[in-house]
Amino acid sequence: MPTDFAVQLHEARSVTVQRRGLAKHLPLFTLLEPANMSADETDGPEKKHPSVFRIIIASWQSQELRNFLWALDAMYREDWARPRTSRRTPGNEPRVRVLPPIGTPQEHGVAPIGLPRNCYDRKWLSSLTPHARRELEVQDLDYDFSF
Repeated sequence: MPTDFAVQLHEARSVTVQRRGLAKHLPLFTLLEPANMSADETDGPEKKHPSVFRIIIASWQSQELRNFLWALDAMYREDWARPRTSRRTPGNEPRVRVLPPIGTPQEHGVAPIGLPRNCYDRKWLSSLTPHARRELEVQDLDYDFSF
């Protein structure tokens, strides 16, 4: 079951794709679910404002996919900070998410079925058993992550 944050993150990214007129990426978001989003953990026991959260890297995600999703996150933060209307965007400000230190172990996460091959990490894919790879139904094409 996805966390509340994973649901919010998926929604924020989907809204950004729609708001920014990036319609070519909508089909990708029909394949991704909240459970497929990377997780976060707080950056230590002391309270900071705004809170800082370390990204927990999902090992199934390719670096290309991560960079694409993080770019959407940056666009969402821009839109939140500068709303198109004169009113501030309601709710809490977006989380400050930072990369974990180099060498931090990744988590398996929940890999979605049916993504183009360059959405999955090659090393992770090659570590799967043949039947697990077949069950992923990887599309034999490369996704265009350009904006």
